[in-house]
Amino acid sequence: MRRARASASDGWLYCGLDFGTSSARLALVDDRGALVGVRTRAYDDANASVARAWERALFELLEDAMDAEERERCQGVAVDGTSGTVVIVDARDGRALREPYMYNETFPDEVERVRALRNGPGKDSTESASSAACKLSRWFRVDAEGDREHAALLHHADWLAYLLHKKMGMSDFNNALKLGFDPAPGVEAFPGWLRDAPFGYMLPTDVRAPGTSFGVMDADVAKRLGFPSTCEVIAGTTDSVAAFVASKAAESGECATSLGSTLALKLISDTRVDDLSSGVYSHRLNGRWLVGGASNLGGWILRRFFSNDALESLSEKIANEGYVATEDYFDGVMLGFGLSVDEASAIVEKSRPADDAQFVVNILSSIANVEARCYERMRTLGASHGARKVYTAGGGAKNGVWSGMRSKAMGDIPVERSACDEAAYGAALLARQGRKRLSGYI
Repeated sequence: MRRARASASDGWLYCGLDFGTSSARLALVDDRGALVGVRTRAYDDANASVARAWERALFELLEDAMDAEERERCQGVAVDGTSGTVVIVDARDGRALREPYMYNETFPDEVERVRALRNGPGKDSTESASSAACKLSRWFRVDAEGDREHAALLHHADWLAYLLHKKMGMSDFNNALKLGFDPAPGVEAFPGWLRDAPFGYMLPTDVRAPGTSFGVMDADVAKRLGFPSTCEVIAGTTDSVAAFVASKAAESGECATSLGSTLALKLISDTRVDDLSSGVYSHRLNGRWLVGGASNLGGWILRRFFSNDALESLSEKIANEGYVATEDYFDGVMLGFGLSVDEASAIVEKSRPADDAQFVVNILSSIANVEARCYERMRTLGASHGARKVYTAGGGAKNGVWSGMRSKAMGDIPVERSACDEAAYGAALLARQGRKRLSGYI
């Protein structure tokens, strides 16, 4: 736990909450947006209710991980959650009617049913078997028990925010995207075919832009927690968008790449880009479009062959001896998951050189080329700008040799580490933006 205590004279604080797959994290920022501290709570007993574990973590972070002075100074709270995770609740009291449908649960049989409701295939993310729309269809058709009349759907972040503001039906543009919400200016609504579906009454009724206010915290909740009556709950976002905000990328052409086991990429564009065949979709954020895509060709390839210590040693050797790549293992591969783990591994192993340092260079350079092609593909699909600057999060961000290769592959543009790797920090910046009525998060 990282903790920094500030005096009461330091002004307001803003709280961001990130709910991941195994733990929740809280970040506090000050009036300037500087990080004050980060605290963590692991979810309790894995055999207990998932929703109850989330609720306990929420209130433990707000009651116990923050001291009394911090709570008194907190003027805004925003929550991010895993995209595609939904909770079916009783709209009268917010009580979860069943265990949440998790982000990685898929219901392929529901894709055709959702498609039939719209009278044919569409171009939005409701076509995915893991979409919130497919999960809603599944609940209504198969899993509903008892009273359907008062049921409502909330996303992961929506439900946690509801526990603070107690206003049913509120969501944000980013979480609602996989439910079919269209955030385009002048639209900002669910499509008619979805509203007219048998379960249309369960959709969120008030969907707002991330970083705008849902209103003040419920009076009883604020009193219980020791928060001021003026503290507002701010519309949050998904975990991946919160991580993007934490990078502080904010201008068109600025990007953020997460170099984890896979590559997750986001590019700020003045124009919207959606291409289901490439896995590309766009979130609305502060008046621009956040074009997102991914590739499964990431750091897992390196870890398949080398330990972290070995990679560090080999990277130092590469830097000192001026190695250059001699192979592009994934020539032509761009966005999506076109190669399986076994296929990609076979390609790499087939032409593995005897020199481990050369092998690492070839892998790093090949992944850098995939990243460059991904961003270029976003541009050719219609993004207003190509990559101009890339902020990097994840374990690979620490590798200076790799950063140099990536910069070169993308035309010698700046490649820097993100301001912060914490999605909770991004949520806190949105809380600050909304409470101060700012036009942006930096």
